[in-house]
Amino acid sequence: MSKSNEITDICIPRMEANITRKFIFSIFQRLNIGKVERIIENKLKTNENYKRIILKIRWNNTEKAVEIRQRLNNNLPVNIVYELPWFWKVVLAK
Repeated sequence: MSKSNEITDICIPRMEANITRKFIFSIFQRLNIGKVERIIENKLKTNENYKRIILKIRWNNTEKAVEIRQRLNNNLPVNIVYELPWFWKVVLAK
């Protein structure tokens, strides 16, 4: 098990291009799983209406954060609901 306060890169492979960094930040802040240190946006080459997001996150030691990290470390995706029924699929960045 990795330590709390560790920084991990996580990836949202596909997100609508019109979603702002501020909105992404607010969703992760609401989850209270850690502090978003950085958000990197890359437009998808195959479809300009979408982008790939890399988040550098400094994990909290909450039960939810530990559970999410365990799933990611086991190469399992995590669905982050930002507005029911809409969610982002999150994976460990490669």
